[in-house]
Amino acid sequence: SLLIGSLALLSSLHGATAGEPKRGLGCTAIAIDGAAAEDGAAFAGMNADCAQCDPRVAFVPPKEHPEGARRQMYIFSGEAPRFVGYDRGRFYEPKEGESLSQSHGSIPEVRSTFGYWEGVLPLMNEKGLALGESSCAARLMNYPPGQAPKTGDPRTGKNATEGLVDLANLMQIALERCETARCGVKTMGALADEYGFFPMVGEWSPGQEADGKMAFDDGGEAVTLADRSGEAWIFHVVGGVPGVAKSVWAAMRLPKGHAGFVANNFVLRDVPEVETDDWLFSPKLREAARVAGIWNGREPFDFARIFAPDTVTFSSPVGNAPIPLYASLRQWRLVGIAAPEAFASMPLPVDPLELPSTVRVEKKMRPKDAFAFLSDLYQGTEFDMTQGILAGPFGNPFRLEGGPKLGQIPRGISIPRTSYSVIGQSRPEEEAVMWFAVDTPATSVYVPFYPAVGGTHAPAYSTGTLLDFTRKSAFWAFDFVANWASMANWRHAAEHFVMPLRSQLQDEIQQEMHEAEARAKVDGPQVLAEWQVKTQQRVVDRWWQLADELIVAYNDGNFNNATSKKLGSSFAYPEWFARQIGFDQDVHPIFVKRDWEPEETCAQAPGQCDPSYKGQSSPLPSGYSMATATWLYGAAGRSGGSSSQLGALAGSEDFADGLGSLGGLGGGHSAAAALRNLGSSAALLIAGVLLGRALERRCPPAERAASE
Repeated sequence: SLLIGSLALLSSLHGATAGEPKRGLGCTAIAIDGAAAEDGAAFAGMNADCAQCDPRVAFVPPKEHPEGARRQMYIFSGEAPRFVGYDRGRFYEPKEGESLSQSHGSIPEVRSTFGYWEGVLPLMNEKGLALGESSCAARLMNYPPGQAPKTGDPRTGKNATEGLVDLANLMQIALERCETARCGVKTMGALADEYGFFPMVGEWSPGQEADGKMAFDDGGEAVTLADRSGEAWIFHVVGGVPGVAKSVWAAMRLPKGHAGFVANNFVLRDVPEVETDDWLFSPKLREAARVAGIWNGREPFDFARIFAPDTVTFSSPVGNAPIPLYASLRQWRLVGIAAPEAFASMPLPVDPLELPSTVRVEKKMRPKDAFAFLSDLYQGTEFDMTQGILAGPFGNPFRLEGGPKLGQIPRGISIPRTSYSVIGQSRPEEEAVMWFAVDTPATSVYVPFYPAVGGTHAPAYSTGTLLDFTRKSAFWAFDFVANWASMANWRHAAEHFVMPLRSQLQDEIQQEMHEAEARAKVDGPQVLAEWQVKTQQRVVDRWWQLADELIVAYNDGNFNNATSKKLGSSFAYPEWFARQIGFDQDVHPIFVKRDWEPEETCAQAPGQCDPSYKGQSSPLPSGYSMATATWLYGAAGRSGGSSSQLGALAGSEDFADGLGSLGGLGGGHSAAAALRNLGSSAALLIAGVLLGRALERRCPPAERAASE
């Protein structure tokens, strides 16, 4: 339609088109209450998953501002340079060929602001306030100033709303002005109420609900917060409703001893009628929902159900099968790690809202336990990323994204496009620590940054963009090792090189940290500054040494043992893999089909299965019908990956007309149901005929000739 096309164009101006992979962040955020930790520290953090984002960190120094000063608003880019200007520290000052970022508005400034670390988004300030972020689909969305569609809001047809404060500014101002998570929530909420919030440019894309109404993938935001008092919060914000509210938001304090996780899907549920110590929210929250027509005023006020589309049936880009497992798989795994006795054996639900918003952590946590959340590869579960044909014979846990649209890969937690992982440990007694792991955390090392000592750090963590390879860069050291290990022989490289060194360095850091902090209490905080620089650089240097070792070790499909000097040892294919694919004396190319009953196969022929295979316990759909907005299980969904395309075709006007032209099936959309009852082979055959007729109607003769 013209409306969808216009939205796709607008989205492309923001860096994403409906038919391409989104060019924004798709992150996993965590929040952990202090009562869940051994030392009483609360945690907040995230994996910044972004294929084109700038992985470098920068320190924004504290500042004093004159009376009447204005705080300028800028749109920050995920790509380098994220911002160019003179008021945010030397990192952002213009380099040759760079133009100054332009302000799109301002708000009153406060007299003094705190210093803080930031990457693509703000991370942690000198007072120990830590943040994480995850974008979420929303039914209400604002646009940047001057960019609202002239045709009106695509959902309501009424005037579209604009905001002044985007996600980056929202989080920055919280760190500039607040010491506590509660203050951060109130500050972000007040900004959203007064000025209006809009999502990060390049983040959102249009989508469609099962009832045909428009919604916005990544049009809303979730922020996790933690502070040195031990409190942890989860904050949600979406767009506004003209004449009612410029934005609406809600935030919940985590119960004592609980952890909460956000995986690109809102998790806050029943909001009380009045604010409490545990709940804060927009004063016009209910009125905005009622006026927008997304709440009837009688049912419980379930934030996730009201302000977000149903992820089980939400299609974005329009016409694609929904991807609820994109959120539910991560959420399920993280809940299972935090509370294994209660949830580890729970089957994976399709709907992420069948999972709890927070869970009580069953074992008191240390920093390494927090690292494990964001470094996980689903090891030991039925979704183990090192298993299956897509992992190859050597268990590569990293999947290629972007299609084809026939199906979906498991959305991992630690993935190749993770720019960095960060976990803020807001300790009540000792100095707060920002643990930063550049590139994908499964193969990275979390190094300490003490925000209280300012911007002193190893320059390697602020060096090297995606278009600038250099051995002076921490990012490129970890990125190179992750890529080489996964392309060579993941299982061998991980077992013998990467994971042992990762554990060794992480343990050394924890041991040295206690000594450095003890000395700092006597000799001053400069001890921490000096120690963190040496530690960060030592880790980077050792990782570059590992890169060199891997180049020597894995070459031409062989293994060279630098210790024993034994060269050219062939790995060969594992016998279980060879048996699984039917490897024999025939030298023709081998082709395989999916085994729909792997447990039965492994029971009958255990030699064909990876010895670490765990089996399947979660019944999941294999196809989706766009026509009926339902998931298809078993044989109904196994049409070679064509179910979503057939469903979309079956719901189209051209398809209905085509059915009407075939005798014996009836006409119009009533015949589409009849087609779904046919066997898959017959359905595919008929669908092929109808697809040709549909394309003839949609494609003018000149275009058909060109395509032929």
